[in-house]
Amino acid sequence: MDELIMNFENKMHLEGKSEKTIKVYIASVKEFFRWFNDSFGDVGFKKLYRENILEYKSYLKNVKTCKRTGQNLNAKSINAKLSALIKYNELMQPDNIVISKADLIKVQAEIISPTNITKKEVEEFRQRVLQSEGCSAKRNYAIITIMAYAGLRISEVLHLKKVDVNTAASQIRVADGKGEKQRIVIINSKVISAIREYQRSDNVESDYLFHNSKGKILNPSTINKVFDEFSVDGYHIHPHMLRHFFCYNALESGAYSINEVSNQAGHTSIKTTLKYLNPNLEQIKKKSELL
Repeated sequence: MDELIMNFENKMHLEGKSEKTIKVYIASVKEFFRWFNDSFGDVGFKKLYRENILEYKSYLKNVKTCKRTGQNLNAKSINAKLSALIKYNELMQPDNIVISKADLIKVQAEIISPTNITKKEVEEFRQRVLQSEGCSAKRNYAIITIMAYAGLRISEVLHLKKVDVNTAASQIRVADGKGEKQRIVIINSKVISAIREYQRSDNVESDYLFHNSKGKILNPSTINKVFDEFSVDGYHIHPHMLRHFFCYNALESGAYSINEVSNQAGHTSIKTTLKYLNPNLEQIKKKSELL
C-alpha cells in the first residue's frame, strides 16, 4: 500500500495539484486503506471495487465519528473523504471507474447561517487573550484580530510571511488562499495596531509573520488551544466563527458591499457571501417571537 500511495502522490504532482491538496487526499486514502485492513484482515488490497466503496460510504455515514465532537460525520466531511477516492480512482485505475461525483452526498444549501457570536463577545475574547501576559500574548492577539477584522482563514493567517504585510498601505497579501488564489485584503486600524505591537516584541528571525520560538510556521493546533483556553462558559469561540463574524459584521454595518466582502474574504462564489446577510441567532429568536 505504501507503493500505491507513493505512485498516487507522484501522479498528483504531475497533474499540478497543490501540496495542500495532495496532503489532504493522501490522508483520506490512507484512512480508506486502514478501514480496508480492519475490515478484511489479511486479504491484500488489489484495487477499488464498487462493493467496497458502498460499504465504506455506509461506514462513514453510520459508524465513523468526529474526534472533536464525538458525533457522526457531516456530509461535507464525508464528501471530502470520498473526493480523495474519486481522484485515486481517476489516476490509479482510469479504465475501471467505480466511484464518481454521483456518489457524493447532496448537501442542502443553508437557508440561514446564523452568527452565534456578537461583537461584545469578540472584544471580550480578544482582551482576555491580550491580558494573558504570556510570551505569546501579543502574537495570539494579533492573529485573532486579523481573523475577526480582516476575515482571513486560520490557514491563511498562519501562512502569512512578513513581506505579505504592508501596514503603511493598510494591506495584507494572501498569497496562498483557498484554491491557490491570491488576493489583497484591506485592513483597518485595529489590525494594523495589533500587528505593529506584535512586531515590536518579535525578536525571532523568520520569514513568517507568525511563528514558533524556532522561527518555523505555527501549527494550527497551537492556535486552537488558545481558543479553547480563553473561551468562556456559555459560548465557545473557534477560528471560523471569527471569519463568519467578519463577513456578517461587514455587511450588517453597511461598511462593505456584497462584492467587497466577497473579495475581502476570498469567496469563490458570491452565493457564499450572501449567506452572511442572514441575522445572528439572537436576532432570529427575537424575530420568531413577532410571528
